[in-house]
Amino acid sequence: MTYDLLLAGDLDVTRLSAALAGLASVTADAVDVAPAEAEAEDRDWDAAVLCTYRALQGDVPWSLDVYFAVPEPPDVGEVSGSLAASLELPVLYPAEPYPPSAYWMALPDGTRTRARVYEQDGAAVVIDAVGKPVPWLPGVRVEAQPEVIREHRMPTPVTDGFEARLAAEMMIPAPEEELRAACGRLAAWEALTVRMKSGWPPDGWYPAEYFQQDLTDRDDLTTDVDRIPAAVRSRFTEALARVDDAFRAATREQPAASDGRGWWWSRVPDPVPWPSPT
Repeated sequence: MTYDLLLAGDLDVTRLSAALAGLASVTADAVDVAPAEAEAEDRDWDAAVLCTYRALQGDVPWSLDVYFAVPEPPDVGEVSGSLAASLELPVLYPAEPYPPSAYWMALPDGTRTRARVYEQDGAAVVIDAVGKPVPWLPGVRVEAQPEVIREHRMPTPVTDGFEARLAAEMMIPAPEEELRAACGRLAAWEALTVRMKSGWPPDGWYPAEYFQQDLTDRDDLTTDVDRIPAAVRSRFTEALARVDDAFRAATREQPAASDGRGWWWSRVPDPVPWPSPT
């Protein structure tokens, strides 16, 4: 298994080698650690662990390419946490496939936090923000990173079942554009309900403005019902009703009126998952 890691501090090759050996449960001579400039013939390609380090610029002075050739390699979180503790510095690893700026930062104290990381001018890496104060990086600002929430995909069994049923019965009408757009909005609405019931993954919170956008998207679903082909309208309405029921079950009525808007505008999660205004 291969790991792409970033070190936010000085590299100690001896301690790095020892930490990698411990993770792989092998002796130090079964670990090959070398700079990217090393000659290929000088590397031990049969080593249990191969690690290549490269010098960078900016907030992150080193990157590591690590490969474990062992039967049960550790996961990236374990590797990063162990290296952070052994090297006494923050170790970063990619958190999500998208956005590419989303990283986890493993800290020497055994905790981790979100980090927003950008590449600049090729070799320069900048830590734009972290999710909580990091004593090892006092100059980096602390900021919530909601961009990872939208990209954290949630299961949508009702929408998937609706689409699969139409496909199995060869009921996909032409043209498909209106139905495809409606299914996309239905999936987004269902994803919200699943997220609520699941404790608001990935980080246990949700921005208020995202919730407002979800309610606006539900407005569009009301219009979608009239626009999609009549042949599938009743089934779409049935699927939408199931998702609406899930939304009701996961929310509570607000005291304030919805100003004539859809009933969903009168409901909020209980408790709300966004920070209180300061």
